[in-house]
Amino acid sequence: MIPELTVQDIARLTTSGELSTRSLVKCVLDAIAAENEKLHAFVEVFADAAMHRAEELDRAALRSGAAGPLHGVPIAVKDLAQISGRPAGFGSKCYPFHPGAATATAIQRLIDAGAVIIGMTHMVEFAIGGWGTNHSMGTPWNPVDRNVHHVPGGSSSGSAVAVAARMVPAAIGSDTGGSIRIPASLCGVIGFKPSFGAIPLDGIAPLGPAFDTLGPITRNVGDARLLFCVMAGLPLRVQATGRPLHVGVPARDQLLPCDPDVLSNFERSIGSLRSAGHEVEIFSFPRALTAYQALNGKIVAHDAYRQHKALAEDPTTPLDPHVRQRVLAGRDIDERHYALLLRERDEAIAEFNAGYRRFDIIALPGTPLPAVPVNAVDESTIPMSLYTRAGNCLDLCGISIPNSVTSTGLPTGLQLMSWRGADAKLLDFAEQVAQGIDN
Repeated sequence: MIPELTVQDIARLTTSGELSTRSLVKCVLDAIAAENEKLHAFVEVFADAAMHRAEELDRAALRSGAAGPLHGVPIAVKDLAQISGRPAGFGSKCYPFHPGAATATAIQRLIDAGAVIIGMTHMVEFAIGGWGTNHSMGTPWNPVDRNVHHVPGGSSSGSAVAVAARMVPAAIGSDTGGSIRIPASLCGVIGFKPSFGAIPLDGIAPLGPAFDTLGPITRNVGDARLLFCVMAGLPLRVQATGRPLHVGVPARDQLLPCDPDVLSNFERSIGSLRSAGHEVEIFSFPRALTAYQALNGKIVAHDAYRQHKALAEDPTTPLDPHVRQRVLAGRDIDERHYALLLRERDEAIAEFNAGYRRFDIIALPGTPLPAVPVNAVDESTIPMSLYTRAGNCLDLCGISIPNSVTSTGLPTGLQLMSWRGADAKLLDFAEQVAQGIDN
């Protein structure tokens, strides 16, 4: 069945001629047409351009073979990337228009590898928010429950929904404080935040330049690895042979408060790691997870205010009111305070590196809560980023993989993190772990 095909399946079938890119793209467009009115994953679908691109790829395959390792793969892109003259909307009705925008380098690399960009996905306005809500442009619907509107997680909300609903095999998101890993966890898919700086960000609307990263949202780790390598301009590689690793697990009290089902699924998976021969060590972060969360948040608030000050301070602009308040929170962080925050972050990184380098992997839950109904959201709270922002603050790479469900059937995630530059090791380990988790 085409909706179940992985990125790697598609590239193999289109390259061999067993599946035409045109028929595949038509199937994807039909799925989007059938689902998007309810799920609200896409802000714009490039139907005509995608079909034209598919036909070009089919002709090229007959002449000279595959265009690249992503030949014929339909990919959705979070609406913060420029695409050949189409400026980023950034989840907003009032983000400044930049005519003549060139395609972002990372997205162009996907295209050059044979991908078909199928459309742009909804997101939290200006990428500021972990619930996934957007009170200006509309909130995507988490497909885990077709009867009750649950939050999708943010800020890469539409990208995760599009993949989880089988509209596309893969999508691109961004992560400044958890914006790939949170929606992946809540929607039951894979979300990979690469090391900071691994993927170029030119042509990407910025939120927090000290933290911003692009990364893939997929349904298996191998696909995430492939997309990462293409966007990072790295040689494609096969999973290495697994070996026992040293895994650090935060003490239970540092993870609280946490939903009992989320915590139970997490602890069961940690037990499985022990059984598989990995060395699991309980440790305590040198600072509370809320401290890393707050430090990341203050730095980003300063940057967001400097970028969006005029829009946020003008009461007539149609901003999401909660995003407006998040932007205005940076108003009181002057340049001296900002410099102190950056120095504090450097100290936190040095402190963690000095004391915890013995670990190959750090494991946490994906989020402390499963997806809640949209009408139950308290926008003044930020629980979903409790576990993810530590990774951004401490300059780690991270991935969320599905980790079974709650007693009511809501997905939970297992978050695995490793050191900056250890993306390959992290992906190898995540693939090994994902294959052993019963979902």
